[in-house]
Amino acid sequence: MDTDNCAVILHLEVKVSPDKRDAFLAFCKKAFPIYESTGGCKMALYEDRAQPSHFDEVGYYASEEDYERSEKAIEEDPVQRALLEEWKSLLAGPPTVRIDKRVVL
Repeated sequence: MDTDNCAVILHLEVKVSPDKRDAFLAFCKKAFPIYESTGGCKMALYEDRAQPSHFDEVGYYASEEDYERSEKAIEEDPVQRALLEEWKSLLAGPPTVRIDKRVVL
């Protein structure tokens, strides 16, 4: 998927305690393919170079429809709902959420 031309980009900025870092990375490795399975989505994980265990989970969505379908799956799919609860248990605090939409000039 070409992430340069996405319609929506989701940023989930999270902090994980150092003792849960490995579990968090294992979770992302397991969860990202499931999130991507709804179609039109590519997940990526970035770690702050200056602050270890501070991450930016990024969801790249090809279209608004792909983003909406993914959000609906998180609400309605029991597998994705369970993943969300597991994800929350790994965080050191609430995430910062930012949703950007592409502006065509």
